Amino acid sequence: MKIGVDAYYLFSEHIDGLGNYLLRLLTQLSRIDTGNDYYVYTPGIRHREYADAIFANPRFALREIPGMLRGRRRIWLQSPALKKQIIHDGIDLFFAGAEYFPICLPSSVRVATTIHDVAYKAMPEAISLTNSLFYNFLFPFFIKRSDFFFTVSNHSKNEMVRYLSINEGKITVVHNGIDLRQFPPAKNCEKKDYILFVGTLQPRKNLVNLIRAFARIADSITDSLMIVGGSGWKNSPLRSVIDGLDDSIKKKIIFKGYVGGDDLALLYRSAKLFVLPSLHEGFCLPILEAMASGTAVLTARRTAIPEIYGNAVEYADPYSPDDIAFKMHDLITNKKKLALLQKKGRALSKKYDVKIQAANYLKSFNRIAAKPGTKAGTR
Repeated sequence: MKIGVDAYYLFSEHIDGLGNYLLRLLTQLSRIDTGNDYYVYTPGIRHREYADAIFANPRFALREIPGMLRGRRRIWLQSPALKKQIIHDGIDLFFAGAEYFPICLPSSVRVATTIHDVAYKAMPEAISLTNSLFYNFLFPFFIKRSDFFFTVSNHSKNEMVRYLSINEGKITVVHNGIDLRQFPPAKNCEKKDYILFVGTLQPRKNLVNLIRAFARIADSITDSLMIVGGSGWKNSPLRSVIDGLDDSIKKKIIFKGYVGGDDLALLYRSAKLFVLPSLHEGFCLPILEAMASGTAVLTARRTAIPEIYGNAVEYADPYSPDDIAFKMHDLITNKKKLALLQKKGRALSKKYDVKIQAANYLKSFNRIAAKPGTKAGTR
């Protein structure tokens, strides 16, 4: 079977959550799939080292599309050039790992779409106007056009059925995975005095309550709060909370911006505690990356998080800065608790190896190849 992949996110300037998802998955598929041919479409390569790992397999072909635009406007404007290339390549299945794809794919090409979460329906107040317009007015097209669906947790599958009316028989759950070698725990290295947060700065990540919680304990601990992630949207409440803090507390809150690769792995394994009291997650890769790195995690018992991480993490009420503060202070001052969570987290992370994820995708691709070209869509 010939499989096309939209790899825009993979070769963007900063490899974010979706980019890492595609990078790890395609790299591992290139190691194990000896039967299918992959055509990877991109506007260009920014990170040659990533491409080399994937295209070492001759069954993986890179297609750099001249003039292929960046951002969501490419959905329309890149379509003629991409459609011509897809027809030339004879694609059987288009894999949309980032939830959307060019609108004028040939009708003969079947589509498998991964929907990572349905936060725009579950928490509409937490998304940007641009995203709201896209998801509410255009995303129904992508759902209708898709023949098969993947998602990353049973929670997300249930939300897809509830909010999007997708036939649950067309949804396959494949948990995310990471390359554990990229997140080695620290060896003979003391943890440093900082609490780590990793995620895009957006309302559902609940940074406002995390900073309120940190402010309550900042004077009683030596640790700083390190915030890693790209700028997001609807962050005026976050700025207001920070502006209202005493200077002594502001100095202990460090905004690092985007950090990736080995630098991010170092931050994970050196942190004393990882905290992400998110209000909605489909899977939450940063939690898994922190656990694999040997760092204890404090999070929220919300959406998919308890399904995926169980008792290998500590939970706090995300709506209560007092509870988040209490749990943070309790953990960073209790080495025994930290050590137990580190052990549990490291053990659980082995369950979510990218090798398992890629094997499950490959099994699904081969199952799709054996099916007649029927359309999926809604109930």
